[in-house]
Amino acid sequence: MLELSIVLPTCNRSALLEKCLSSIAKSVQCEHEIIVVDGASSDHTRDVLSDASRQLGERLRVIREPQREGFVKAANKGFRAARGKNMTWLNDDARPLPGALDLAIQTLDAQPENVAFVAMFHRWNSMRNIAYETQHAGKTFRLCHVRGTLYANFPMGRRTTYERLGFFDERFFVCGADPDLSLKAWYAGLSVLPAWSAIIDHDSFDDDRRAGDSLTAIEDNKKLFAKWDLPPRNPYINDFDPAHPCTLRILRREMKLAA
Repeated sequence: MLELSIVLPTCNRSALLEKCLSSIAKSVQCEHEIIVVDGASSDHTRDVLSDASRQLGERLRVIREPQREGFVKAANKGFRAARGKNMTWLNDDARPLPGALDLAIQTLDAQPENVAFVAMFHRWNSMRNIAYETQHAGKTFRLCHVRGTLYANFPMGRRTTYERLGFFDERFFVCGADPDLSLKAWYAGLSVLPAWSAIIDHDSFDDDRRAGDSLTAIEDNKKLFAKWDLPPRNPYINDFDPAHPCTLRILRREMKLAA
């Protein structure tokens, strides 16, 4: 069995996709596959994937959507097609630092089965919702919390864990699904831990596509807060408590989680 499946949704970001694929090729040592889910791109994405296929061979698999269905459904298509023992996802504007994914696997392998994910550090430009920070090459990389509970924006997890949690909730379109997945893990009695020194360089690149998704992203965030009955921004105190995640104390116990 392959050690790792990397799911990579993309749409009309051929230049960023090329950099991401190049970074994976240079930085990942374990036996792995890359599953690119292309949301009906109309730019040079096909050319980039054709070139990458010649370089990567069978390590690269491509799923092409007839029309873009959003990041969440695209990621789920990749998860369901994955063959690796472990899984993660990357945005097309993200690049793992050398050894980051291998280190995350080593960290996960050292954990008991009740650890759902180890969270890789990434660039996060807001000063809100910060759980942990680390420094590398003069830059700050962070992990975030959602109302006091650590979540993994870039998680490394066992494929069996993803399957147990039902992958992403497809009521979300472009965002909200990653904190939701971690909350599902906490709710199921599992946990999320930091993967120290496992770092993802993430641009959060703003372009016309992202701007076009902005209203949908706001609605996704509203869905997340409604689903988990999260406290509003004010008068909520922006504290992170790794021993007693506040979210777990205010979850509605009668909640029926999506499979």
